[in-house]
Amino acid sequence: MLSRASPLARSAFRSAQPVARRGYAGAPNAAASNTPLFLGLAGLAGLGGYVYLQRNPSIGAKAKSELHDAKDQAKSKFEDVKGDAKAKLDQVKGEAKAATATASTAAAGALVKDAWVPFKLESVENYNHNTKIYHFTFGEGNENKSRGGEIPNALLVRSPEGDGEVKDAKGKPVIRPYTPISGNDQKGGLSLMIKEYKDGLLTPYISAMKPGSELLFKGPIPKFKYEPNQIDRGLCVSGGSGVTPMYQLITHSLSLPEDKTKWTLVFSNVTEADILLRKEFDALAKKNPDRFEVKYVLDKPPKGWKGETGFVTPEMISKVFPKGDDRVKAFVCGPPPQVKSLAGPKDGPRQGELLGAFKDLGYMADEVFKF
Repeated sequence: MLSRASPLARSAFRSAQPVARRGYAGAPNAAASNTPLFLGLAGLAGLGGYVYLQRNPSIGAKAKSELHDAKDQAKSKFEDVKGDAKAKLDQVKGEAKAATATASTAAAGALVKDAWVPFKLESVENYNHNTKIYHFTFGEGNENKSRGGEIPNALLVRSPEGDGEVKDAKGKPVIRPYTPISGNDQKGGLSLMIKEYKDGLLTPYISAMKPGSELLFKGPIPKFKYEPNQIDRGLCVSGGSGVTPMYQLITHSLSLPEDKTKWTLVFSNVTEADILLRKEFDALAKKNPDRFEVKYVLDKPPKGWKGETGFVTPEMISKVFPKGDDRVKAFVCGPPPQVKSLAGPKDGPRQGELLGAFKDLGYMADEVFKF
């Protein structure tokens, strides 16, 4: 049986009830936040990490080293990307410059690649007993034009149509390629050195030309795309009138200040009187002693001749132009039998298989060019 509570107890109970209800029903404080808790935890973690690294210095050093390596790798990658971008930009600039130069040359060129253009013979210069230099003019209004094209290049030549046109046995016009000896940038005209062959078809016609008569030209025909310093040393082996492409190539290279390529010319002829452009080659050798030398070879040397004699053989090539580990290239131009013995015959306009002396000497196909 329960006993009744005393008045004092009931009074104390009633006084306590409102306090309990207010505490239970009160809303949470709006300013309350977990930020102090998180900051405290972060501080403890940082302090723990610091204490850990102080007690384990090798781990701290490793982390520092890895961070340093990561920075270096990022810097290296950035420099690579930067370098690639610069190289690409330089390439685009170079291509644009080359395209501009090509367009300018084409605009200034007096020749037409796919059409015959008549040039008038201005004068004829006797060079030796069977060779002449023919100076042609581009005509009125073309005084500031050059022949254009990349060096080395050749031109196609034929006689004008109509009476006196030179034709072969099949009735087709006789067309021959010639390499100008005049500079590629010469304005207003060009010069050809042509050796007359009595049994030839076109050379007797040209030999009989008088100033004021015309010859038809087409071109220029690119032969080999030469770029400065693409090789360290170049060897030119030629015979007779086949020396004109070599003269064009060598003079062009020696005229470029940035080009350091060194050249050796082996020039074979029957007699000393047959040597073409000798004064010009000797002058080039004297002016460029560190970059050019010429070796004359004769089948029938005069008494007291100190140069090479006979045919151009592998032994002679090795003697005057020893092949080393540097970048070299040999150029060949001359009568077909000579080209065949040195590098194998050409296959029409194509280079054909490399054979002959240069193959025996260990030259690769891309180290020999046949004009």
